[in-house]
Amino acid sequence: MEQQARKLLNLALRLGLVVGTLWLTARFLLPWAAPLLLSFAIAGAMEPLVRLLVRHRWRRGLAAGLTSLTVLALLIWGLSALAAWGASAAGELAGRLPSLLAGLSESLDRQEERLLRLIAQAPEELSDTLRLALDAMGDWLYSLPAELGRWALDALRRLAQRSPDVLLFAVTAGIGSYFCSASWPRLLAFLAAQIPEDWKRRLSGLGADLKGSLGGWLRAQLILMGITFCELLAAFWLLGIGSAPGMAALTAFVDALPLFGTGIILAPWALGCLLLGQSSRGLGLLIAWIAVSLVRNCIEAKLLGDQIGLHPLASLAAMYVGWQVWSVWGMLLFPVLLVTAQQLNDRGVVRLWRKV
Repeated sequence: MEQQARKLLNLALRLGLVVGTLWLTARFLLPWAAPLLLSFAIAGAMEPLVRLLVRHRWRRGLAAGLTSLTVLALLIWGLSALAAWGASAAGELAGRLPSLLAGLSESLDRQEERLLRLIAQAPEELSDTLRLALDAMGDWLYSLPAELGRWALDALRRLAQRSPDVLLFAVTAGIGSYFCSASWPRLLAFLAAQIPEDWKRRLSGLGADLKGSLGGWLRAQLILMGITFCELLAAFWLLGIGSAPGMAALTAFVDALPLFGTGIILAPWALGCLLLGQSSRGLGLLIAWIAVSLVRNCIEAKLLGDQIGLHPLASLAAMYVGWQVWSVWGMLLFPVLLVTAQQLNDRGVVRLWRKV
């Protein structure tokens, strides 16, 4: 009995050490090393093209520089196209805003009259409470544009305050990716030299396994995006929304981004439709949002587990702990960290738990 209690205590200490290490890594080390890690990842992604140029007798520094400039040009083009699209959409919205506000005001007046008639038919002790609630709701709705304006200005102020940090991060990652690519073989040799020989034997093949795990994670995200796209496309077609494929693709892409989700598009859209008197479309968008969120939450853990080789329960636990530690980024990162720990444990590099 005492030996079993000692084993359980040992297991609990190991798990606590793993969780503590993951928390410290996500809380401190990752934010500090993020631009350099991103540089390393970008250099690794560029390496096939750089290697191809080197085989055609290009100097590695020149090949790395050309590839880095190409990636930078594509990134600037993509961001510029996105900014131009956003400016065009904002200009179109600004042109339609007076008519939308007029329609919204008329719709609110009609809804208020309808609610007042219903309240007048209620018992007297209840009608006063309902009338007060309606007045409070009306005050909130009429103050909503000013609140949204203040929120937008506050967001712009925070963005302006953070812009030096974002710029420094981008410059560090961009320059670092060139230096990593230009010295890629020496960099890999240096990192390999820091690993003890015993670990090297145990880690042989780990890179291929991790590449497979990361590929599985990417496949899982693409499958989830495809499922979300199909669900939204069907919902938009049923609701008679114009440009349904484009809107479904945009919403599915936003849903795949960290810190976002379908609600960032569907919730304000549904609220606007309800306020403008388009009740059926607004309710349909809300139902679509709830359905898509339920489907994603139900299948995400199972799908990630199947693609990266984790038990669904372990994948679910990693996503939950990741959310508690580092929000949405943690939900994306912690399953990958857990599968890495699993492979290290299976190869005997660390002993976190016993295999059965």
